[in-house]
Amino acid sequence: MGIRVPVTSLNPRVPASLAGHRRRSAGGRRELPDKEAVIVHARPIPHPASRTSAVCLALSVAAIAVAAVAAQAQPAPAPNAAQAAGTYKNVQILKDLSPAQLRDTMVYFAAAMGGNCSSCHVRDADGEFAYEKDDNDHKTIARSMIPITRAINAQHYKDEARVTCATCHQGRLEPSPVLQVSQPMTADQLAARAPQPGRGGAGAPGAGGPPAGGAPPAAGQRPAGGGRAQGPGGQAAPGGGRGPQRPTETVDQVLDKYLQALGGSDTLATLKTRTRKGTMTNRGSQTATVVVEDTSAGQVRTSIEGPPAPSTRGFDGKSAWSQTGQRVRDYEGVEATNMSLAADLALPTAIKGSYTALGVQNYGRIAGHQVITVQGRRAAGVTEQLMFDRESGLLVRRVIRLSTPMGELPVQIDYNDYRSVDGVQTPFDVRIADWESVSAFTFTEVTVNQPIDAARFARPAAQPAR
Repeated sequence: MGIRVPVTSLNPRVPASLAGHRRRSAGGRRELPDKEAVIVHARPIPHPASRTSAVCLALSVAAIAVAAVAAQAQPAPAPNAAQAAGTYKNVQILKDLSPAQLRDTMVYFAAAMGGNCSSCHVRDADGEFAYEKDDNDHKTIARSMIPITRAINAQHYKDEARVTCATCHQGRLEPSPVLQVSQPMTADQLAARAPQPGRGGAGAPGAGGPPAGGAPPAAGQRPAGGGRAQGPGGQAAPGGGRGPQRPTETVDQVLDKYLQALGGSDTLATLKTRTRKGTMTNRGSQTATVVVEDTSAGQVRTSIEGPPAPSTRGFDGKSAWSQTGQRVRDYEGVEATNMSLAADLALPTAIKGSYTALGVQNYGRIAGHQVITVQGRRAAGVTEQLMFDRESGLLVRRVIRLSTPMGELPVQIDYNDYRSVDGVQTPFDVRIADWESVSAFTFTEVTVNQPIDAARFARPAAQPAR
């Protein structure tokens, strides 16, 4: 089975001889298709890992031959919807997206390939991005790849974004064909592979592929050694000859135990505001003092003293912003949703009422904790896994997936060092990792129900950054 992608508007960098590409008929006779096309062979393979390998190979081959547009692989625009092509200049492929969807897609592209705007776009003489220009080869290559992934997803995955930029790039601008070397297994991974009574023995960590090692990865990151011992959300997958044990707890049992572990529903209902002070360390190992203020209404403000410079970011319940000096930036789409996740004061009491499609997923291990995972939908395009310590009932990790038209963006939040604050168990160590940043908070002082002026969450009255 092959995927047919038109070459009627080939990339000018592709040799013209490809426009005369022919294929063999069933009888071996060479024939010209009804419409000139490149036949990209990507035969379905039952095993998921094998299918991914075949898809990557198909993408690599097709990238040489296929260019700009595959019209039949693109979904039809929504009637009367504002289209990106009418808002931005020189939109050639993603014409079916709205302006908001296009912005989210650009965020996803940067994350999937470990880059930023300059990876594909050039600047003008004034130093501002000239997004409409085609002077960067990476932009041309991206235009060639989008129709290919869309065609594969349409033909094999019912238009779900299963094959994406991240399938091969994995956070690298240039995909690497080289496997990683094996790493020593962590204690959690060794425990997961240990034989369990009545379930048969675990396989030896050798011939079946390189064992994973190192600390549990952030959501969306591949652990060293290939990650075979890691389950969804960075948790170690249980071992055993007959597969993982099925959870017996219900959603209500897990969430009720969580509320009770925190201090009880009645106590939690009294929480209106929270102020946390301490330090924050970023992915560059720079540490600064920080103050995080949030409310039960879903507002949050994070004030960082630096380095490299003092900055503030906030979410007022509807819109998100950040400020560095006099420069203010507004956030939309997945970036605004990401910023809102830090406002988790009311999370414990909101899960049952605000999340849909809640279900218990599996057991696992995270940094020495035996956990049970509950999954649900926080909002349209936002799927979340909540992982609770099976013994204490406390929340250990959240893994959030934010959907974009081209793939999902991951966010992982870890909670540790719970202490009692006015009768409520509160994590003093919180680590937030998303597709481009890591913020590790260590709080030394936490107060609740102190007055916080609502104006602190509002966007500052300054000119937005261009």
